[in-house]
Amino acid sequence: MAVENRYPLQANIPFESKTFQRPVRSLNHKSRLFRNTWGLRHLIILFFATILFFLAVAEIYYYVITCDQLKIKKVEVTSSSLEVQHQVQNYLQTRNLGNILICDLSYLRANLLALPGVKEIRLEKVLPSTLKVEVFPRTPRLYIRRGNYFLVDDEGKILGSLSGIPDLSFPVLEDEGNFEHSYEQKIRLTCQILDSLEPRIRASVHKITFRSNGMMELQLIDDPVKIFLEAPGFSEKLKYYLENRETWAQLFGPLEYVDLRIEDRAYIKPLSLSANNPAVQGKEAS
Repeated sequence: MAVENRYPLQANIPFESKTFQRPVRSLNHKSRLFRNTWGLRHLIILFFATILFFLAVAEIYYYVITCDQLKIKKVEVTSSSLEVQHQVQNYLQTRNLGNILICDLSYLRANLLALPGVKEIRLEKVLPSTLKVEVFPRTPRLYIRRGNYFLVDDEGKILGSLSGIPDLSFPVLEDEGNFEHSYEQKIRLTCQILDSLEPRIRASVHKITFRSNGMMELQLIDDPVKIFLEAPGFSEKLKYYLENRETWAQLFGPLEYVDLRIEDRAYIKPLSLSANNPAVQGKEAS
């Protein structure tokens, strides 16, 4: 049998398990100390201390929201449009904005977005008493005719109105159905068409009319000829007309209209045919 330190390695050595136990007397003593520490008197003191704490918080809050130093006294408005900037400034000057900490920016932003010409608003509080306002104006794109003439942006939002005939600064959009259906879609489609044109050609557009049969009638500045088109391929067909109108005028004389709705075809109606024989159909050019 192997022996190490005079004990056999394979010998069965009895193991005595001892479990640590805290004296019961000690636990009971601490429980009594805890109950004595948090007695009724201490609970009453804690209750009144809590009340005093919330009263102090309420007093601090009331002081903060009524403090004159935190009242909005300066409003800084910036915008790329001076007209819209002045409009927003005039609106804010008539409002009591109150304390900067409790000023509701969401409510103020909703009111400012309701102003004509305002597309987006960014508001920022700068302590102690400054409100910064960044205004993004709507960009005028068209005059629409619905009784009077209204200047609108690419979403159809009205930016102004005219009782007389507008100038040539923006194209005029008309609709034989008076825009009773698909108003926003027609505005959006017209703006997309204008964006697809070259700047020189876009500047020559005077009026676009949505006809009841679905086609679009175009008139250019200083050109009385009516041009019938459709949205697909609008820019290419208009460029084709501009490249050939002088040739057609030399061949057929002054024109009443040119129909370019069919691919690789141009149906031309001279004014002379309309005056001499209304039943005569227009000529075809390819």
